[in-house]
Amino acid sequence: MQLCGGTLHVDEAEELLLAYVELDGAYAYPAYDELVTNGGPDLVDGDLLAPSLLGAHVDYARFVLLKRMLPTLREGMAALPATPLEDTEDAGIVDVARCFAVLDEPVFVRAGARGTIVSKVLHRKRPDLIPLYDSRIWTAYTVSGAIGRGSHRPWVEVMQALCHSMRADIRNNRDEFETLRKTAEEGGARLTLLRILDILVWMSSEPPV
Repeated sequence: MQLCGGTLHVDEAEELLLAYVELDGAYAYPAYDELVTNGGPDLVDGDLLAPSLLGAHVDYARFVLLKRMLPTLREGMAALPATPLEDTEDAGIVDVARCFAVLDEPVFVRAGARGTIVSKVLHRKRPDLIPLYDSRIWTAYTVSGAIGRGSHRPWVEVMQALCHSMRADIRNNRDEFETLRKTAEEGGARLTLLRILDILVWMSSEPPV
C-alpha cells in the first residue's frame, strides 16, 4: 500500500493494525478511541482531557485554555458535513479546516495548545472526518514536498492540505481500507477508514528528529 502521496510504502498493513488495536497493548486503543464522556456528538469538558490518552498531556493550564476555546470549537463542529472524509467534497474539507481557525486567533497563537491537542480533542467526536495531527503524521505527509512545511502557515491551510492528502490516500486504496476495517471489526475494534489510515502512517513512519 502506498500512502502519503506515494512516499510511504506500508508492508504488512494488517499486522500493524492488529498490533495497534491489541487489547492491553502498548498503544492508545481502546483507551482513547472508546473513551465515553457524554455519549453523544457534543463537545463537553471531559473531551478536553482525551489528548492525554494519545500522549499529548493536558495539564491544568491547557485545560483552562481549551475551555476558553470550547464555544468556538462547538460552532465549528456543528457546521461539519455528515459524510466521512473519503466521501467529503472540497467545500466540506474547508469546514473541517475551519475548526482549527481558533488556533490563529491572536489570544491563542502562543498560548500552549496547538493543532496536536485540538485535533485529538475533535477527532474522537468525528473519527470519520477530522484527522489526527502530530509532528510524526505531518512529517510523513510533507516529506514529498507536495505539502509545504512552512512554520507560519495558518492552521486552516495546514489542516486543509492534510485533509486533501488523507482523502486521496483512502480513495486510492479504498478496497484495502475496507478490508482492514472488516478485519479490525472481527477482532472487536470498530474503526473508521480515517483512523485506520492514521494508525498505518503513524506505525510506519519514523519519529521526527
